[in-house]
Amino acid sequence: MVGETFGFTNGIITILALITGLHATKVNKIGIIGAILALLITDPLCDAYSLYTSQKIIEKKTAYNVGLKAFLSQFLLQTLFLIIIIFTKSEEKAVYYCYIVGIILTIIYDRYNNLLFKESILNLGSILILVMLTYYINTLVYTYFNKF
Repeated sequence: MVGETFGFTNGIITILALITGLHATKVNKIGIIGAILALLITDPLCDAYSLYTSQKIIEKKTAYNVGLKAFLSQFLLQTLFLIIIIFTKSEEKAVYYCYIVGIILTIIYDRYNNLLFKESILNLGSILILVMLTYYINTLVYTYFNKF
């Protein structure tokens, strides 16, 4: 369960923050697709390997499974968001669809794990704060560096 939960949570937050940051800095659809592909190659592998290494210290028997589940859950989840971006005509609509899918998947995952409603709201609130922070920071960066 550790691997799936880590992969799911990290996958949602990372992909939504990335898409938000790229949208805030006016990156076009091709740029967003390229960035997500780069993320798909590196992020799930690095995270899974880090989790595997940490788990190996705690319990060697479960380390491989934890790492593999973290990789698969994160990779598959982020691939879903890539598909949304690719098949949505408008980059702006794709970003909004990704938010909607992220919220729905988080609620479903929380229900699947029998989290209390309060905990589910806390999870969604945390994701919202991180995404908003990413948006505002990247908007400021875009505004500042667009002057040059």
